[in-house]
Amino acid sequence: MASKFTLVPSSIFSEDKAREILSEVVLLDREEPLSFLEVPPQSAVLVYAGDERPAVYDMLLSLWKIREYNKIAADYRDGCLSLVLSQGEQLQLCNQYDAPDFTTALYYLALAVSRLQINPQQSTVYFMTAPDSENLRLLYNYFKGVEVLR
Repeated sequence: MASKFTLVPSSIFSEDKAREILSEVVLLDREEPLSFLEVPPQSAVLVYAGDERPAVYDMLLSLWKIREYNKIAADYRDGCLSLVLSQGEQLQLCNQYDAPDFTTALYYLALAVSRLQINPQQSTVYFMTAPDSENLRLLYNYFKGVEVLR
């Protein structure tokens, strides 16, 4: 199931405006609990609904482990692709997509990389959890490498 979240610059975040901020990008129930976490490397705050933090939080914190200029971090599970892309220190994308199968997830990944003009043949994609062998073969058709963030 997709998470409800948004990333807000720390400079404009206010705890008392968290519900208003998140409701600008997702539909919220009135009684839905909200949480938020600082993301210091990005000078941002992740605002999200519920108690379970979204996968993108760990991905954002893990970007520093990627030594390449184009940093592509992904996580695919439970029919959702979480994706974080950065060029150098500049965060370009932090989103989650409904993807009922891995082919759909690969489509979203390829589209994001293409829109940012990143050459997948020269890039490594880093996953939070290892893709199964069939999906790994699919990824190697498009990307130079596939690694697991640890």
